[in-house]
Amino acid sequence: MSSHALVAAATKAGIPVLRAPGRNANAVAELTLALLFAVNRFIVPADADVRTGKVYAEGKIPYQRYRAWELAGRTVGIVGLGAVGRAAKWRFEGIGMRVLSFDPYNPDATHHDDVNVMLAECDVVSVHAVVTPETEGMIGAAQFAAMPPGAIYLNSARAMLHDTDALVAALQSGHLGGAGLDHFKGENLPTDHPFCAMTNVVLTPHIGGATYDTEANHSKLIADDVVRILRGDKPVNCVNPEVLS
Repeated sequence: MSSHALVAAATKAGIPVLRAPGRNANAVAELTLALLFAVNRFIVPADADVRTGKVYAEGKIPYQRYRAWELAGRTVGIVGLGAVGRAAKWRFEGIGMRVLSFDPYNPDATHHDDVNVMLAECDVVSVHAVVTPETEGMIGAAQFAAMPPGAIYLNSARAMLHDTDALVAALQSGHLGGAGLDHFKGENLPTDHPFCAMTNVVLTPHIGGATYDTEANHSKLIADDVVRILRGDKPVNCVNPEVLS
């Protein structure tokens, strides 16, 4: 049964449905920056070099093999300026990045009409949108092509927001400099997938919200609203407030 059907059934039965918006915003935003640092500074392959005794592989010192542009002064574009997007925004700003944003529904976003216009200015693109019929597959071949050569693509939201085949092609062609991904369709990535052979791609198994704080935030938001209802007050995060009228 879909979430919409469950809410409808609860509403019909007169049961208030509570939610916990933004419970994992800080957690996901922090992982997003972790992915960015890992991709940009080659953390994973550099770690592997140390562990396998290949620090001077190919006759080159690590300082030569793993050079990168500093993030301070570069431009990052956020796609989806919701709770996670906003939490990521001030963190990007905190490391000295210029932040642009695309969100047709948030008046605070710098871009509202054409995501491609924003992407053309971005050294880094970070996706934080919700999956809807409108957003599914919104980052495809045209969008990857709009990004400057060497750009880094981050998605700590959902894989359904981008065209995976187009992303693979953009990475294989060398147009994109790297990617950091925290989600895959079906919650799993086959070990023979092209991503797994790319040293400029960092992959994590949907752990963006996996903090003790997320659990505490979720529980407190729900518990606080339950207390409000029991006191006869209006809950803050009720999906179907009409059942309380």
